[in-house]
Amino acid sequence: MRFPHLRILLLPLLTTWSLCGCHVLKTPQWSLEEQVENSPLTTPRIASDSVVIEVTFIRVPSEEDGLMETVWQDIDETHVDSDLRSRLAENGFRCGKLPNALPASFEQLLSGDKNVTDPKAQAGSLNLNLGLQNRRLQCNAGSENHIVLSDSVIDELVIIHSDEQYTSAERFQQAQCQLEFRTYPQADGSVKIEVIPQIHHGNAKSQFKGHDGAWLLKTERNIQEYTNLLVDASLQPGESLLLSCVESAPGLGGHFFSQNDDDQEVQHMLRLRVLHTQYDDLFQASDIPQP
Repeated sequence: MRFPHLRILLLPLLTTWSLCGCHVLKTPQWSLEEQVENSPLTTPRIASDSVVIEVTFIRVPSEEDGLMETVWQDIDETHVDSDLRSRLAENGFRCGKLPNALPASFEQLLSGDKNVTDPKAQAGSLNLNLGLQNRRLQCNAGSENHIVLSDSVIDELVIIHSDEQYTSAERFQQAQCQLEFRTYPQADGSVKIEVIPQIHHGNAKSQFKGHDGAWLLKTERNIQEYTNLLVDASLQPGESLLLSCVESAPGLGGHFFSQNDDDQEVQHMLRLRVLHTQYDDLFQASDIPQP
């Protein structure tokens, strides 16, 4: 052999390879789930002022008007005072509180075809509307959370307002209907939730806004906020706030919950359910922002 030193170098490698080649690999007798459960590390806790809200949209076909009325008969609408309830009705809104144990009529509504199937998906098209999607949000106390209800930007939106004496109209360009809500966890484990209708309109503009002692440059559109229609409710974990429009769907309520979809034969209901609140100690020092 012309290169005897190569033989000396390769012999240990060949011996090692032959021994490794005979080794039998065994499947580990454990799973990741078991290791996580048996881990001495505690499950991370969410922030002390956080509330987890489940946002659900219920689609109600026009032929289900009878069931819709039955649902509202089973829902508590007295959690808001009579004056606010009148203003909401004059502008086409309806609001109620759902208990943890759902009424049979509401469960029947949830099990309807419009809520268990996606006609657009069956037709092979994709619904790009990210507003009308069910999701869970982790909300800090007092922070802004927005729910978009318009299926798309409306070129020109005309809103009719009514009260006991007068009727007025507003006109918006490039508009979208949105709801802003804020949560405030309470010491007894309940959550105070505030919901206010908004119209976002016009072109986006950049402006400075103060936040935690600093100035931030934010880009946003003009916002028309209807503070006279602000809804606030106190909910226990498992309870829900339900919002929709009246049957005739006039004014703001109609644009928010009826005239915001390509399918004009569908009315929407919005359900905000409190899933979890971290702030549940009766004796914890109060450092949570209050409304």
